[in-house]
Amino acid sequence: MKDTQSTVEAHDNPPWYAREPDGSIIFSGVPERLVGHPELVRRGIELDYAVKPVSLTLISRDTMTDILSLTQGVVFESIAKDEGPGDRGFVVKVLDLEDEELEIYERLLRYLDSPQNHTIPCEIVRNGHPMLIMPILSSIDFVVTRYCKSFGNLADVLYQLIEGVAFLHKHRIAHMDLCFGNVGGALSSSASYHATLRRGRVYIYDFNTSRQFSRGPDSQHSITLPETQTPPPDGLTHFNPYSWDVYCLGALFNELMDLYAEEKSNPPWLLHWYTRWLIASERGCRAVCRCRPTAQTALRVMSVVRWMVYALDWCSTSYQTFSTILSRAP
Repeated sequence: MKDTQSTVEAHDNPPWYAREPDGSIIFSGVPERLVGHPELVRRGIELDYAVKPVSLTLISRDTMTDILSLTQGVVFESIAKDEGPGDRGFVVKVLDLEDEELEIYERLLRYLDSPQNHTIPCEIVRNGHPMLIMPILSSIDFVVTRYCKSFGNLADVLYQLIEGVAFLHKHRIAHMDLCFGNVGGALSSSASYHATLRRGRVYIYDFNTSRQFSRGPDSQHSITLPETQTPPPDGLTHFNPYSWDVYCLGALFNELMDLYAEEKSNPPWLLHWYTRWLIASERGCRAVCRCRPTAQTALRVMSVVRWMVYALDWCSTSYQTFSTILSRAP
């Protein structure tokens, strides 16, 4: 019997599965309750496949280790059906009401006009079980290899990420799982189709493991880490949540710069120094963590670092220009 939407089903938590007539699960399929969901039908969104709970998530670009993600809210994607600019599809995420994701999005979406807020613009659907409808973004590695034409562009991407995390921490929200799969960017193709996106802007999403706290970064003690895609240093199981976000950013920055070096050229030592400063040496603090800077301090320093990288770009471009002119002189 086909899956039908009932009052109980509309309010149960994910995962939601598509099933064969014999009851077996179609892991990549879209369940009937979403195929005929009135809010999706009204918007003309036809979902094509499931991304989660069954998806291969890249954990390490060095070891190419994949894991099977089975614990997160179910995510489905819709792709463009006709010719036109790419990245025109949508993502629909069924929210798990046992975590804090819905409440966090409700808070963050109030501040979308803030330039420091890098939360992905999305719509909360409350007809039945709460869901998110959001635009598809370009992956962060695609942004780094295609959008970043200079070290300054790369520094700007890093700046936007630390700016977004500092905004979360200002509102006493720790993301807890910053990694390749939970950040992305809006390039020209997606921004031209989705009016809510800004071209060249980097966004943060997936708050299903995120936490809200009564204390800020200067007074919050350590907590037990949830399952995360970034492995903790030295097998630690407790971490200050805000400091953990900064550590994860450092690890992510390392990967992004390695990718940029592979595709283009090695970033300047200043960006490498900054990344090492974020990662630091963890001492396993149980109280307020002083092992690494707060996101706000890191943002201030990154403002200076970004300016210096822009200056290096200008000097390099000027040198190449003058060298070309002189080489053509009689």
